[in-house]
Amino acid sequence: MTVILPFVLIAVSLGVIIVIIVRKYPQLLLLDIDSLPEIQESRKKDVIIKKRAEKESSNLYKKLFESLKPLIQKLKDVQLLFRKFVGKIERKSAIEDGKRTQLGSHEQKKQKEKDSLLLVQDASQDVDQDDFATAEKKYLAALKADAKNKDAYKGLANVYYEQGQKQEAKETYKFVLQLDHDDEEVHMKLGEMAEEEGKIEEAVEHYQQAVILNPHNPQRFTKIYDLLFGIEEYETALEAIEQALELEPQNPKYLDNFVETSIIIGRKDLAEEGIQRLRMINPENQKLQTFKQRIEEL
Repeated sequence: MTVILPFVLIAVSLGVIIVIIVRKYPQLLLLDIDSLPEIQESRKKDVIIKKRAEKESSNLYKKLFESLKPLIQKLKDVQLLFRKFVGKIERKSAIEDGKRTQLGSHEQKKQKEKDSLLLVQDASQDVDQDDFATAEKKYLAALKADAKNKDAYKGLANVYYEQGQKQEAKETYKFVLQLDHDDEEVHMKLGEMAEEEGKIEEAVEHYQQAVILNPHNPQRFTKIYDLLFGIEEYETALEAIEQALELEPQNPKYLDNFVETSIIIGRKDLAEEGIQRLRMINPENQKLQTFKQRIEEL
């Protein structure tokens, strides 16, 4: 009995405690712990301590940064000097590489130009043998070696022309004029092609350009004369034949054309002058009497 009594007392006490808790449980649920003065005071202290720690940490960082400034600046200066040094080394190396490259490029360029010239010479021999297909390949190879080889373009244009590729020939000749606008031979070629196509004015322009480049060839002037006379541009044609006569004043054919054109445009004075010059060269010229009669009718 004595042994059981303590257990009974403990059980009764626990029962009382449970009853109290059950009655007070709804109030405990409604209790806001954060609103307790003790809790609020404790949290205020934590906030104050945290802010103070952050402020002290910030001040410490600032002091540390200020103390390290000279060292950081020295490091930057060292880096700058090192970069300048490296830059000088790189520039010097680049200059030396550039000189070597330039020297190598110059030598390579000279070699390619030489190869291009040899190919043009070989292609010219193929053209002489009417082997235009082989010549075309060599001219193209010459241009691959030296894209500014004018003779290669001219040779290629001639090959195109001989193969009947007139448009390709014309375009190639015109490209040559972009490289050298004063190429007399190319102007003559383009003039001939324009003449074949019946483009007389275009032909005259090219022939005139050839005459400007070489004013000592009377045949160029007579070529222009023939074209202008054919399209009844008599006054301009007369100027062309006069230029030819300045180079060959005793050429009977030129004098014949001079008299004929002078009569057509009604220049009696020039026609009579032409007859006198013809008579001095060849008194037996059968046209003298005919010209004389036509002049009298002016």
